Amino acid sequence: MKRRALIAGTAVLAAGAGCLNDDEPNDDDDAESDQSGPPFEVTTVDAPGSEAGTVSVPTDGQVQLINFIRTTCPTSRGMLSYVGEARDRLADAHDVGPDEEVLVMTVVNGSAGPQPSPSELTDFWIEQDGHWTVGIDEPGALFDHYDVTGTPTTVAVDDTGEVHWRDRGGTTAGNMVEGVERALEESDDDAGESTAGNESASASGNETEAVAAAANER
Repeated sequence: MKRRALIAGTAVLAAGAGCLNDDEPNDDDDAESDQSGPPFEVTTVDAPGSEAGTVSVPTDGQVQLINFIRTTCPTSRGMLSYVGEARDRLADAHDVGPDEEVLVMTVVNGSAGPQPSPSELTDFWIEQDGHWTVGIDEPGALFDHYDVTGTPTTVAVDDTGEVHWRDRGGTTAGNMVEGVERALEESDDDAGESTAGNESASASGNETEAVAAAANER
């Protein structure tokens, strides 16, 4: 894993306390979501820093910083510059991108509230100077799974989908970077403990086999 010192910096808290999600689901969509559990598929759009396709949450071997927004929420829009700063600072220390060890992604709900089409979201992204992955949670399953009741909400999750850091209503780029670093470190610790446990079990098994072999020789 690439580790370089993060560039120190400061950021100002996004103004406001966020926007409550008090919108009703889309009445025109009667189909139930087939995404009852992880991994969830987010439809990404063709926009600056983003490619059309899909992203899975979680993704094996990847920590994800997911920024949930509403396009009509002033605090969500104001927060985007800090998400972009966090993405740039993370890129100074890690491989960042859809297929890399860290992904930064902004997501809108496709089943409730303002529901922009892919082309409308692209236009919005250009207006906001976005330059990282942006997508639509079409069934709203990801919003539901992470209990997003207000925007902006931002989480750092590991490759099992576990949340290691969470904020609602606006925070600094530095806090987002620290949240991702925490997820990376705790994921590494968990992987190390799992490896140590496997090695211990293997050693124990080998010792048992050796004892059995010695008994047979007698």
